[in-house]
Amino acid sequence: MSTSKFIYGSIILAIINGIVRVFGFGYKIVLSKLIGPQGIGLFQMVFPILMVFITLTTAGMPIAVSKMVSRENSINNHTGIKKIFTISFIFTLTLSLILSLTLLLFAQNFTDIFWSDSGLVILIRSICPAIIIISLSSLIRGYFYGLQKVAIPGASQIIEQIVRISFVLGILYYLNIKSSKLGALIAVWGISIGELVGLITLIINYKITNLSLKSNNMTKLKFKDIFIELMTISIPITLSRFINVLMQMGNTVLIPKRLVLAGYSMDTAISTLGKVMGMTMPFVMLPFIFTSALVVNIIPDISNKKHISQYSSIKKDISLSIHTTLLISIPLTFIYIFFSEHISLFFYNDIEVGRYMKIMGCGTIFLSLHHTLSGILHGLGKQVQTTINYILGMSLQLFLTYQLVANPNFGIKGFFIGFLLSSITIFLLHLISLVKIIKFNICPFHSIIKPVLSSVVMVVSIYILNYVFNNLFIPITFVFGGIIYAILLLITKAIPLKSIENLRK
Repeated sequence: MSTSKFIYGSIILAIINGIVRVFGFGYKIVLSKLIGPQGIGLFQMVFPILMVFITLTTAGMPIAVSKMVSRENSINNHTGIKKIFTISFIFTLTLSLILSLTLLLFAQNFTDIFWSDSGLVILIRSICPAIIIISLSSLIRGYFYGLQKVAIPGASQIIEQIVRISFVLGILYYLNIKSSKLGALIAVWGISIGELVGLITLIINYKITNLSLKSNNMTKLKFKDIFIELMTISIPITLSRFINVLMQMGNTVLIPKRLVLAGYSMDTAISTLGKVMGMTMPFVMLPFIFTSALVVNIIPDISNKKHISQYSSIKKDISLSIHTTLLISIPLTFIYIFFSEHISLFFYNDIEVGRYMKIMGCGTIFLSLHHTLSGILHGLGKQVQTTINYILGMSLQLFLTYQLVANPNFGIKGFFIGFLLSSITIFLLHLISLVKIIKFNICPFHSIIKPVLSSVVMVVSIYILNYVFNNLFIPITFVFGGIIYAILLLITKAIPLKSIENLRK
């Protein structure tokens, strides 16, 4: 994959991710108003269980399929591509069925162990179908990413979001549901409904694409070799993500319990969890719209170039990815620090969410960078090192959450401390690991100073606009601020115009 194709694929996927994220933002905002912080908190309590189970099937295998399909596609080995997909599909379907049945049968046990709330059992059982559906969808998306057909999986995600949002909000409005638990249950059902329609879309496109890949006799890949390579690539990545999700689940379980020890009531503790994880975190994770697109494209890109020893091109792609990540994450960090309360009042009418956002927003840069760096390390085949880095960083977060949140002097701020220190730690460990493997150039003035100065001007501009319009048009002032920021990047040549011009070639 040339650098221009890598950028083009990332831009297309970022646009799609942006559309999906906008739908998701709107959905969560409306949902939080319909079922309240407690309903969001209940949803956030069971959602990590779904993440734990689907991580085993979706974290590593789609990436392995993407890398292997991309490699075989570069030599037109269509028979090998089909063989890789068939083996991975059978494995994923089998594993997801086992996991889904396990959760269905032992839902009561999970509830007793973690929450001692029998009302959560039906929520947990309701996520079982989603395990199978999401697992297969992720695998097929990995197949299309390997073929560099990023628009197809992106379109399926948009369809999935539209169906899920329409189903959940339609039911809530039509039945005029006021119960937080019932609202959370319908939100859980919506996951499976939306994902099922998205999966059907992917399968139809797979059938169409598969017809264009005519079988040939180039393959020398044996079943055993394919399976071993799939496992070699996917297991370290899966382990890393699985530990990460377990840690997140640990936070979700620990936070309400430790807050109660700090003097919160259980209802207040659950509402606080909903505000942190369901309302604040989506904003903090906003740069992942772009970094996810970079990661999806850079893994097969670097893997291919490493295979043919194009290390100078790899260095350029690494520098470009980090530079782009900084251009996106720096202004968002400034916005969260200076305008978090404006955002929270506009979207949630809750000043407390704004206070949380101001603190957690300080970690946006480090979250974005360690996400991009993890993709680069995966492309270089350093999945094990990435896993170790995650374990160290997330262990720190879990330890601090346990120790500090129960302390009345810290409360929920104890989680924020762990969150920030963990993000910084993982970023530094990833950076050290990458520098040991390959040397690359990042110009601090070009990648940090310019976007910081441009962000300062952006913040001042937004303040002036908000003062003139008396805070009546906050989203519009943010759009104008973003335009000013982009213009300043163009004037200072912080945006890599040469790479953009190459897209026309």
